[in-house]
Amino acid sequence: MSGRLILAAGGTGGHIWPAISFGRWIAENKPDVSVSYICGSRPLELEIYAAAGIEPHCLNIDGSPFSGSGIERLKRAWGQVAALRESASFIRSESPDFVLLFGGYVTFPVLLASRMLKAPSAIHEQNAYAGKVTRIASLMGVEIYSGWRECLPLPASKYTRIGVPVREFDLLPREKAWSELGLPGELPDGPKVLVFSGSLGSASIKDLVLMTASKEEFSSWTFIIPAVSEETERVRENVFLLPKVWKTELLYSLADIAVVRGGGSTLTEVSVLDIPSLVIPWEGAADDHQYHNAVSFSSENRGVIWDGRGDGEAFAKNIMRLYDIHLDGKDNGKEKRHNSSGQICGDLWLAVSSYFERRAFLGNCD
Repeated sequence: MSGRLILAAGGTGGHIWPAISFGRWIAENKPDVSVSYICGSRPLELEIYAAAGIEPHCLNIDGSPFSGSGIERLKRAWGQVAALRESASFIRSESPDFVLLFGGYVTFPVLLASRMLKAPSAIHEQNAYAGKVTRIASLMGVEIYSGWRECLPLPASKYTRIGVPVREFDLLPREKAWSELGLPGELPDGPKVLVFSGSLGSASIKDLVLMTASKEEFSSWTFIIPAVSEETERVRENVFLLPKVWKTELLYSLADIAVVRGGGSTLTEVSVLDIPSLVIPWEGAADDHQYHNAVSFSSENRGVIWDGRGDGEAFAKNIMRLYDIHLDGKDNGKEKRHNSSGQICGDLWLAVSSYFERRAFLGNCD
């Protein structure tokens, strides 16, 4: 089956990586289908696409018209008008069989352009609480594919659960992953904790890790925190800070347990890799969607949710509780989905492939 597919995703890696993951799956499994990408102009977006070796079509916008205030909001609204014209021009030039939106501010003009040009389209929602563009798309009758069991506030009849497309990870032997990450010395014994850090009130997750790592009961543990340093640093005997690591399988290869935020992509990655995780939802997430993601994740996976309130003692207790779950090695009767990343992408392709077949049929009838 041949055809053309446009994937639109911008804003954050939580929207972009699922689009890239699905595009890579198509390249490997459906080589006759060409894939092109649309993003916004934020430097982080371009950095992520560049790291994946992709040159997207870049719209000259960098924020949502639904956020901001005053002059900034007016500028963003005007930028969306210009982006709508540019999106329509790109869709006309590509003549896609299907346009799949992965969320973020950039997808709003692409959604409108697709509807104007009657290009078949759908939206994939990575969060258990739908974003603004997804909610608007639902009101317009656009098909919604959800990453989770829930897609609040939409009723179940308005979406189809697929899962969040994530990258295929080829895990390495731990010693090799340790070496390739440039960590000093030999791989230590004891539990390994992968920590995706971030702001947490007046303290940071990194600060809580440093406090916990200094306790005697954690002296044999190793904590690895990527994306918080310009270079690899050993700040305590058992705490390592790393720069950004694009080859994420190196990190996951080391993890007995993980500390994560509540982003849909990250939660799906630790789910398919079956890594027990402490989820600390970011309170500033729109519509508290990270909390809803955490609830959906923990209902089907080995996870603990913590609101981040309290001190290092509370963090330490949750980490110890999570490690007990890891040692137990059981799902505690939870209805876990045993999806691989390939299966999720395959399910999403089954959902959209009917549009390719339909257009091919109509083309043969002409």
